[in-house]
Amino acid sequence: MMTPRVERLKRQQAAAKPTFSVERARLVTEAYEKYGAEPNILLKAKALEHILKNMTIFILDGELIVGNHTDKQRCAPVYPEFAAKWIIDQIEEFTTRNVDKMYITKEEQDELVAVLKKWEGKSFDQATAGVCPPETLAGEAAGAFTVGARDCCTGHILADYPRLFDGGLNRAIAECQENIRKTAITCREDQEKVDFWNACIIAAKAAIQFAGRYADLAEEKAKAEDDPRRKEELLEIAKNCRNIPANGPVTFFEAVQYCWFVQLIVSIEDNGHGNSFGPFDRYTNKYYVEDLKAGRITEERALEILECFFIKLTDIIKLRDAFYSEAFAGYPVWQNLVIGGMDSDGTDACNEVTRLVLKANADVQTSQPAVSLRYHDGMAQDVFDMGVSMIQKGLSTPAFFNDKLVVPIMLSKGASIPEARYWGIYGCVQPCVAGYSDGRPQVGYVNFLKCLELAMHDGVDPLTGRQIGPKTGKFTDFKTMEEFTEAVYDQLRYCYHLMLTGYTAVTSMHAVRQNMPFSSIMVSNCIEKGRSLQQGGAKYNESGCLGTGLGNTADAMAAIKKFVFDEKVISKQELLDVLTNNFEGSEPLRQLLLNKAPKYGNDIDSVDRMAADIVKCAREHLENYRDSRGGKYVLDIESQSLNIVQGKCIGATPDGRYAYTPLADNCSPVMGRDVNGPTATVLSVAKLDQINTNDGALFNLRFDPRTIAGAKGRQVIGSVIKTYFDHFGEHIQINVVSDETLKAAQKHPEDYRDLLVRVAGYLAYFTELDKEVQDNIIARTAHDC
Repeated sequence: MMTPRVERLKRQQAAAKPTFSVERARLVTEAYEKYGAEPNILLKAKALEHILKNMTIFILDGELIVGNHTDKQRCAPVYPEFAAKWIIDQIEEFTTRNVDKMYITKEEQDELVAVLKKWEGKSFDQATAGVCPPETLAGEAAGAFTVGARDCCTGHILADYPRLFDGGLNRAIAECQENIRKTAITCREDQEKVDFWNACIIAAKAAIQFAGRYADLAEEKAKAEDDPRRKEELLEIAKNCRNIPANGPVTFFEAVQYCWFVQLIVSIEDNGHGNSFGPFDRYTNKYYVEDLKAGRITEERALEILECFFIKLTDIIKLRDAFYSEAFAGYPVWQNLVIGGMDSDGTDACNEVTRLVLKANADVQTSQPAVSLRYHDGMAQDVFDMGVSMIQKGLSTPAFFNDKLVVPIMLSKGASIPEARYWGIYGCVQPCVAGYSDGRPQVGYVNFLKCLELAMHDGVDPLTGRQIGPKTGKFTDFKTMEEFTEAVYDQLRYCYHLMLTGYTAVTSMHAVRQNMPFSSIMVSNCIEKGRSLQQGGAKYNESGCLGTGLGNTADAMAAIKKFVFDEKVISKQELLDVLTNNFEGSEPLRQLLLNKAPKYGNDIDSVDRMAADIVKCAREHLENYRDSRGGKYVLDIESQSLNIVQGKCIGATPDGRYAYTPLADNCSPVMGRDVNGPTATVLSVAKLDQINTNDGALFNLRFDPRTIAGAKGRQVIGSVIKTYFDHFGEHIQINVVSDETLKAAQKHPEDYRDLLVRVAGYLAYFTELDKEVQDNIIARTAHDC
């Protein structure tokens, strides 16, 4: 049960309409005007210092965790150094668009436009506009893939909290000062290292001073406070902010506040997303246990602190353009908090905070953070049961991850065994060695089904008539399924090539123009190397490439094999004709394709193998490339709600899908086609051989709540999860909600404001989603037992 304080804070936040703020845009513009002649890394440090020193701060009544993202609640900062023009172009549409509305007054709008106009021709998105080859831009325009990071930073920071807790930012400052003292500058590289260390010192001191501003404010409010209990709380908040992040935390309260300050400042520094927490329970548990023993805290108080923390995390939102607001519906920023799993010695790592996080997650039910529970065979049964019970209740949290697969993936990436067992998630499902990695899972999304469509038309986009892919042969000329399959793979390889060519050029510019000193302090090895994250300062560097529409593509290939090549009941030209006409006048043939061909998601080896082979082809091709830091490109099967957007650029397809309709989400089967029960579905998805999806594979499953009630229902859910993990699936997230409830929420959103659903690797309030996204969630198969 939430305390009255938490209920009040949650209501207050829920009442705040999503908006965006002018303040950061104004402050960063002032900083660039003042420090523009500095080397980029020093410019970035001084810009952050200027923002943190001058931005509006406040402490809401009753808050325990303090620190605001902008000058308002649930408000996105604006980053004109990354993007300005598209904001000016779309600013009139933010309050009227169908997806992720953002509200702003006319006065704020006018002020923001005036600030943004100063960045004309100077912002990062415009600087990168010319680095992508024309063929890359043409492929992207056709919907074959996207190219990420052109108007945002790479983000996805998992701070090394054990190191940060050991001495705080003062320790980082001392390390940088010592490195400067010992460095004799004899070349450009030496000077660049010294500049980097000086930038880290500036950024760290700015963060300490920022916390000090909250200490001052809390003390001022305490002087005016009549309630003795609240006065004591404010003085404790002030004490916390005086100590951290300058020094290491002493109490659990301080440890949580430290995590929030880090998350907050990383988000203010740049507009990347996916900044997450790694194994939160491991590095905070000792403070909680020691506090309990010393009588400094109770479980109830610790829960209240965590729930206040979760509400704060939900305050962080991001301004996106029209395309990405639809592709990433529900205001996500992918803040992932991992608990459970194996400890460094292979024993169970579940502890008191593991259980505390699950209780807080169940109580407060916020859309952030995404809580992820790491499973292994030796896991504490009560923790697993808690997670399953939360799913059964329809909370859509936690997500479950599999140590049995992820630890070997970490080892394959070069991690030691202790490092491999200390993995966290950045973004939705992307595993990394927490605190030592700069993974960038936003390279872009290759549309597998579009690749198949291109293969059927000799590389020509049938919607526009443009040559998008290579000439791989006319569909009518293929003699065997193997020939056609190779054509699909050639189109897929080419799309990845174009996407990576663009992304590598873009992120090379990050290393020159968008270095982030504070974020670099957070990840180990950057200070040691004297290099920012953007220049390869982390120990482990990789970039994640995504694939979408896998279920449709496998189903389409299975239908072509069965009816065109094997049974020859449909000619190649006939199939091309009915697809061109969107099945008009050919409904019996569409039903044949839809209902008589094998479908991925039903434990049918032939079609499941096709899906696995597509994944293998993509992963093997990525091994031929390196990113701008020399890191590997890795594969993730994931779509967010891009499956809806990318479906709009594909005509009718051989799986029986109508033109322009959504694709399957993530690595899940096509909605409504997995009809042999949940066990068959998880066995199909597990056959993807997910060691090849070495940056993750996001899997959605939905149950009808009426069929999984009581102890038997919990047993069914637990059995499905364990079966999937025994067959080496990486991740599974489960919605337990009926069609009736979801449809009622569409009709009467005011009665369902707290209804959370899993969209992709994040939770969103169902009533805040666009109707197309809502319909797509409703269309997912609601399994029964």
